[in-house]
Amino acid sequence: RVLTKHVIVPRPEEQAANPRSRSAKLRCAEKV
Repeated sequence: RVLTKHVIVPRPEEQAANPRSRSAKLRCAEKV
């Protein structure tokens, strides 16, 4: 089942600390 309705994008401070995280998009899903 899907835990998040939308794609999670890194916070601005996370992007500043980790430049590669700018393109990261996290879809949280759980295998049952």
